[in-house]
Amino acid sequence: MKNAGFYIVLPISLLVLPYVFHAAFDGAPFYFNKESGAVENITAILLAVALIVTIRALLQLRSASDTPQFRKFATVWLVLHTLGCVYFLGEEISWGQHLFNWSTPDAWLEINDQDETNLHNTSALFDQVPRTLLTLGIIIGGFFAPIIGRLVSRRTTDETATSRFLSQFMPGIRCVTTAFCVLFISVHDKLYELFNMSVPAMLQIDVGEVKESLIAMFILVYVVDYVHRSFERNHQPDGDTANV
Repeated sequence: MKNAGFYIVLPISLLVLPYVFHAAFDGAPFYFNKESGAVENITAILLAVALIVTIRALLQLRSASDTPQFRKFATVWLVLHTLGCVYFLGEEISWGQHLFNWSTPDAWLEINDQDETNLHNTSALFDQVPRTLLTLGIIIGGFFAPIIGRLVSRRTTDETATSRFLSQFMPGIRCVTTAFCVLFISVHDKLYELFNMSVPAMLQIDVGEVKESLIAMFILVYVVDYVHRSFERNHQPDGDTANV
């Protein structure tokens, strides 16, 4: 697989290193501290890069050698992806408060349970709900779907125009590792509960923050993979099929 360091090593590192730091550095406050911790900064950086890649992909659509139908759908899809990156990044840095350290207005102090200028700490509708839906989408669409799709494609060559069209926007096989990391961090603590076991102290990390960094990693991996596959599709000889 091309760029294994990006698609495999980096997401696995983001999953493993928090456990290593927590065990080796007495809780690793430098990594897990709110606002100033490395994990939150990593999440913000990943989202910022994903936003840049997505905007660049949007700007390059005009020169893509695709059908008008594809360009129209791709434009809408990338605009939605851009808005998602903006919202996630904005909320992660409290729309600049973590960077410029302004005081939280009194109106926000009354409704925000962490005294920050963001939406996700005001209601589950802006926090747990979208995070759960995004997690399910990553696990189903980014982990199981590419694996099943690869197995099915090896058994049959039949493919409808609709499935071929949609497959261009679905996460590819290169997204599987990152999706697995999101799956693992989502069920890790629950596996101990299932077997009535206590989580070892060395593994009791701030799962929520690490999960956010892995979700951000998936968002970046997805859009980079999408751009790579689009490039391969638009620069292959007629009649060939891109290897996704």
